[in-house]
Amino acid sequence: MRDTPAHQTPTLPDPVLDRLATPTDAATMDELLASWFHADVVTLCQPPRGWTAADLAKDFALPGRLRGAWGQQLLRMASLPAQRGEPCPWSPPCPYDPLFRERPPRGGLEFPKPYTIAVDPGPDGTVALRLTLFGFATDWLENAAEAWTQGLRNGVGMPDGLQAALEPIDRRLTVREHLPQPAVPPAAILRFVTPLNLRRGGVVHSDITSLFSSLSSRVCGMARWLDCAVTIDRDELRARAASLSIDNGHLQMVSWQRWSRRQGNTPIQMDGLVGPMVIAGDLAPFWPLLLAGQSCHAGSHSAQGLGRYRLEPLGE
Repeated sequence: MRDTPAHQTPTLPDPVLDRLATPTDAATMDELLASWFHADVVTLCQPPRGWTAADLAKDFALPGRLRGAWGQQLLRMASLPAQRGEPCPWSPPCPYDPLFRERPPRGGLEFPKPYTIAVDPGPDGTVALRLTLFGFATDWLENAAEAWTQGLRNGVGMPDGLQAALEPIDRRLTVREHLPQPAVPPAAILRFVTPLNLRRGGVVHSDITSLFSSLSSRVCGMARWLDCAVTIDRDELRARAASLSIDNGHLQMVSWQRWSRRQGNTPIQMDGLVGPMVIAGDLAPFWPLLLAGQSCHAGSHSAQGLGRYRLEPLGE
């Protein structure tokens, strides 16, 4: 057995990446929906003085700031190798490892972060802050929920740039299994509640073939967190998408800024599309994909809350 040269660091095992790269099951999209599971952490907080729940729900950068506050708490709980961006040697790994550490693609497949974040008005003037974990990321649910709560208490940036503590007055953890599969309608509305970020040549667009291509990549990657390999014929999907009737005339472009700690707290210009997109035609090949996307979002920066949509069947 050869010794590792002194100038090289031994490669640490990466059990999370190994599990993502070697799923135990193969599934069709319908089977994936039947085996889908996720967990929600929903906290109700009073908005800080001067803000309403509606104000916060319309702040498209807030989910990203919530993610940052949560990530800082997870980082404090992490092993030293995980803090350096290396695989966590603990058994099981610290929660920062599966939830935040970057992983390389395998076989051309990227593995998305296994969560989404959403902000909605809650009851009695509260704001509902929701963290959703997918698949085996729920193994770290309790630690993730505690870090989420502490991150809110330690303060989150508001739309004016000031920090405000968000004290949870209620917190619920709910595990959900299976995604309902309603009948395929002749048409449907994709109502984007948070901006859809699809780019071509640096320009935001709403091309339907690109949307389904992006969505299929995300869902196939997220399926690995459910220990499933899903194969989608993207060439056929693109060909079928070209035959759909699309009305995207009511989508609106919105712009905002987010701040990146990795880039020295510099502002980054963001753009995306919100509002309704109506699609009609033979939706059967796309319906399971759209149902999954309603759960895990679409487009870029989905882990920061973007690309969230409601699927509304028409003409049933």
